[in-house]
Amino acid sequence: MFRRLILLVLLAALLGGAMISVWIPAFIYRPTPLARPDPAAWGLPTARVVTIRSGPSDRLFAWWVPPPNQWAPVALIIHGRSANVSTRAPIAAKLSADGFGVLLFDYRGYGRSTGRSNEASLGVDSLAAYAWLRQAGVQPRQIVVIGQSLGDAPAAQLSASRPIRALALVSPFTSLPGALADRLHLDGLRYMPWPRNRFDVEASIRRLHVPVLFIVSRDDGLVPYDNSRKLAASVSDARWLEADRYRHDGLLAAVAKTGRLSQALKALF
Repeated sequence: MFRRLILLVLLAALLGGAMISVWIPAFIYRPTPLARPDPAAWGLPTARVVTIRSGPSDRLFAWWVPPPNQWAPVALIIHGRSANVSTRAPIAAKLSADGFGVLLFDYRGYGRSTGRSNEASLGVDSLAAYAWLRQAGVQPRQIVVIGQSLGDAPAAQLSASRPIRALALVSPFTSLPGALADRLHLDGLRYMPWPRNRFDVEASIRRLHVPVLFIVSRDDGLVPYDNSRKLAASVSDARWLEADRYRHDGLLAAVAKTGRLSQALKALF
């Protein structure tokens, strides 16, 4: 899949850089339907199904695992570009077992959520999930936002505009053009016209005043390690969780399963 994206970028560079931002959505969003909505069927017996309103008419499907007490930390998971909440259920289960509350939701068009996603709607949906937590009585000092891959962008945007305790970014990248430039060793991509679908994590990160945990792997295979380092340089309180040998798609699940994720998140409080 990434080879196809590389070819797309190179072709667009020949035809006009502005076209990249128009074509890329076809390669970004990979939602799948959710066959069984019951969270217990996915290993989350204490979770319940909730519906979150987003925008004027869309409804987001979500699973809510309440925290063990009113002071416990709560993880808001903003997932990556593919599948749906079910593929992140083991992560939520482990966090719950380690004393976290968890809100796991699907973007528009993913799983059982209505509508269709784009760059702007990811941010709106993430803000709606945060608002739901606040309405449920969760305090900002309890909330740690976890962005995964593409979800790093709306996670950083949310964290720069709403009070939270901390932010964690999995496979973090500066922006889509920045990451592609480093991945392809084509520095000119950073300066090409790219009006849409930038997913500019760095722009949001620079406005943060909370601890940020960077979860990275030198063997990620998609996001260049050096690009993650460039992003971390923009943060005043950067923490680092390195899990080499894990690939991009399995990184978050791997650090959750071993307990390293929970340990690192608790250190942010």
